[in-house]
Amino acid sequence: MTANRLPNPHEGTIIIFQVVGTACPASRAAIDKRLPGPGKSLTNIHHAKFPAMPHRYQKSLRFFTLVILTCMVLLIARLSVIAAQDNQTRATQPIVYLPSITRVSGLTPIGEGFNYVTEITHAGDKRLFVAEQAGIVKILHPDGRITIFLDIRPRVISAGGEYGMFDIAFHPGYGDPASAGYGFFYVIYTTGTDEEDARDVDLILSRFRVSADPDIADPNSETLLVVEPQQNPIHKGGSLDFDRRDNSLYMSVGDDFQYLIAQRGNSIKGKILRLDVSRIPLHATDGTSYVEKAIVASGLRNPWRIDVDEATGRLFIGDVGSAYWEEVNLLDLTKTANFGWPCREGPIQLPGFQNDPLCANQFTDAAYHYKNDDAVGTCAIIGGRVYRPASNPADGRYVFGDLCTRELFTLSESGGAWNSTLVGKQLAGLFTTIGDDADGNLYVGSFEASQPIYQMQVP
Repeated sequence: MTANRLPNPHEGTIIIFQVVGTACPASRAAIDKRLPGPGKSLTNIHHAKFPAMPHRYQKSLRFFTLVILTCMVLLIARLSVIAAQDNQTRATQPIVYLPSITRVSGLTPIGEGFNYVTEITHAGDKRLFVAEQAGIVKILHPDGRITIFLDIRPRVISAGGEYGMFDIAFHPGYGDPASAGYGFFYVIYTTGTDEEDARDVDLILSRFRVSADPDIADPNSETLLVVEPQQNPIHKGGSLDFDRRDNSLYMSVGDDFQYLIAQRGNSIKGKILRLDVSRIPLHATDGTSYVEKAIVASGLRNPWRIDVDEATGRLFIGDVGSAYWEEVNLLDLTKTANFGWPCREGPIQLPGFQNDPLCANQFTDAAYHYKNDDAVGTCAIIGGRVYRPASNPADGRYVFGDLCTRELFTLSESGGAWNSTLVGKQLAGLFTTIGDDADGNLYVGSFEASQPIYQMQVP
């Protein structure tokens, strides 16, 4: 293994080049003191130990703490069944409506047996790839079969906090033998340990390659691209999306519950990065060094989901709010922007930050915001997808929802203003992601054990 690192004196971001095919535990060489050497697994990456956070996060813990508490009983009851299902390739009935689940507000359940879904996407064909928090990616085949594509559970920490596998993105040239990206896909997840007296967790961006079998990835092909040490258990962001016009990979990173770090240019936390994945070690798309030049947006709290809209050259960012407002931010991909967190949220300045020098910056207003309101049950935006189905690619509405109310909305632009319309509601369980297939149809994932995913009919 060859390693290059671009040290960050404040945050310790490591940029790593690892030759494809040398990712098995026995061949991991020491990159620095965080990677202890041959024979050690990725879960043994070490950096400075941080004391456990106090248990009182107020509303900052809403996003996943609420989810975990809601699902705990189901998880315990189903644990043995889930383990058996995930350790073997399974087959299900062809895709049909499930009779035990009512079709609600344009949501059609398909498949079954998905556990704590974090992403639904495609590789340019008719298969759907479903990522699960624990570290598994499953394929829902057109004939209804469900098989395991990737299983890296031993490398993923997913218990407690906002940990787990967050997203998977396929290179635009994934299916083209003539492309430099042929067979490559990218995964973002957390690894390490989080004990009561010490925390040793990293946010990882890795590249993998498919095996000779197109339905099975090679788990030993992992190439570590980014290792970002984490101090706290929440606000990881963790979304990936490609711009197919130039094959740039966009990556969202949460503020790691460090607030003002989102305003500091020497950290990737609270930021959106634009990466040239054709250059290893990673570079920004202009070929310059990584840490600062790759940042295209800052001032974000927990940008859980992003979506590139090539038709308009914009990036849609769903940023989970704190105690006041949930935001949809728009980034012109030819420019950079600072969206203001923690100096402000939605239309307001936040108490306690008005006089901080970092809050004297010029900020970009959110395109749309809605109230985080306990009275009506809203708690966290689930950023979604720009809806451009093959049948009507000019549609262009942005589809998003709220984690706790389970309501789904479209967002339409008219005369520079954005207006939302309620279009549906998921009846059972919390949902955490909105994905799409190769034809632009939309799907919703549930954060529960042994569930279907849902195809969404957008009116």
